[in-house]
Amino acid sequence: MASDELTQRILAEGIVSLDAAAWQKVADSFEELERHDTFIAGHLVIARRDDILVAVEEPMRTRRVIRHLADDAEVRRFVQDRLDTYERMWDGCGCKVEYYK
Repeated sequence: MASDELTQRILAEGIVSLDAAAWQKVADSFEELERHDTFIAGHLVIARRDDILVAVEEPMRTRRVIRHLADDAEVRRFVQDRLDTYERMWDGCGCKVEYYK
């Protein structure tokens, strides 16, 4: 999948699931803005391509979920929510991350 095609899918669908190898082929076309180690599910990466902000998550070693985020405020809320959830998971809450919602 080409970067332009992925960008169009992100804008149209909001959330796109890819295998990790497909993401690696286009990852360089996105500027990484921040990276957070979840200690449970790899890294949560915030990236940008042109004016499009995305979160890249690792629900499993072989998959990446790319989520469109509207603006910096949504990035902050999303990152804080995810990191709070992972912290609760670390403490054994039994909760799950909903990657596809």
